[in-house]
Amino acid sequence: MKRYTYIIVMIFLPFLLNSCLKDGLDDIEYSDECEITDIKFEHRWAVESDVEGIWTLKFKEMKVVRDIDLDNKVVTVDIMVPDTDNSFPQSERDKVNLSSLACSFFVSKAAKVTPLDGAPKLGTLGDYSSKNFRYRITSASGVSKDWQIVINSFNK
Repeated sequence: MKRYTYIIVMIFLPFLLNSCLKDGLDDIEYSDECEITDIKFEHRWAVESDVEGIWTLKFKEMKVVRDIDLDNKVVTVDIMVPDTDNSFPQSERDKVNLSSLACSFFVSKAAKVTPLDGAPKLGTLGDYSSKNFRYRITSASGVSKDWQIVINSFNK
């Protein structure tokens, strides 16, 4: 019985491991685009729940007015801390400062972002108090451009 099972598996195994799709797959062009199209900042904090040891991560997006200079590869931002509301208490608003914000970029498709010269890593809390940072955007095809982020103002 084992022998017949082995023979059946060996006959059908090549069909199981073979794809039916042979053509019709479009080649994807590697883009040379390495642009920043938007920038966001947020304040994050944790709140302990009624259950011991359980915490909830909360966040509040900052209001950002930005100017993206595509020619010079400079993004200038003005950051404004929003007013309090039911989800953003005054106690947390008072803690918001440039030394503990999270930043994120929207970049060209398939582009990669690398912090330069000690710039904070995107997506994590970072210190933006020096107000001037550099990031390298690398396109899908490998073209790189260095961008400068300038925090023009921070208002509470």
